Amino acid sequence: MKVSIFQPTYLSWIGFYKAIQWSERFVFLDDVQFEHHSWQHRNRIKSADGEIILTVPTIRKFLQKINEVKINYAQDWAKKHLRSIKFNYCKAPFFEEFFPVLEIFYQKRVEKLLELNVNIIKDICDFLEIKTDFYYSSWLEVQDLRKNEKVIAILKKLGANQYLYAEGAEAYMQEAMDLYQGTGLKLIPLKFEYPFYSQLYGKFIPNLSIIDIIFNCGKEKTISILKNIDLR
Repeated sequence: MKVSIFQPTYLSWIGFYKAIQWSERFVFLDDVQFEHHSWQHRNRIKSADGEIILTVPTIRKFLQKINEVKINYAQDWAKKHLRSIKFNYCKAPFFEEFFPVLEIFYQKRVEKLLELNVNIIKDICDFLEIKTDFYYSSWLEVQDLRKNEKVIAILKKLGANQYLYAEGAEAYMQEAMDLYQGTGLKLIPLKFEYPFYSQLYGKFIPNLSIIDIIFNCGKEKTISILKNIDLR
């Protein structure tokens, strides 16, 4: 059973969707600490002046879990994000194909950041014909363990024999290799050569939100790009 476990992020990059596509079971790690100024509530798009960061404002409280974070509607951030996306991608080759899909997200006033992120992720997966079984770590009734102990408990509960993890997690994975020994798990880092594609506005910028790829390449080519990404 191929399982990956990731924190849900806003307008996630292509690597996030590669992890979902690779997985038979994908877990949203929603009951861990929320981090301000992280990809949990922000991401990057491209403009004529370079990259732009779009951030979903949140109601700040001390020591919140991701599934507890509420969106701050004191400002009309949704209208601002949608306007920015439309302005910067209206001349993209596949704008008309994909913009109506995105527009729906910003017309719904959801209370929590988790719901916003997961709704976007699932709808983009539907658009890109990615099918997997989704779980939330908070559903799995795993005790409040330390990072890798929690991950291993989730993997055991889902019957995993292969685990795909974020490349940024390598440091603490290496520190905890003794915990994984004897589990029978094959550990696979999410490493790949970022695909080049034609973008608007000159010099290529990698690692943007996946919406940049979809607007520039369209549904069919984006599906092909995802399928052809080889994990190292």
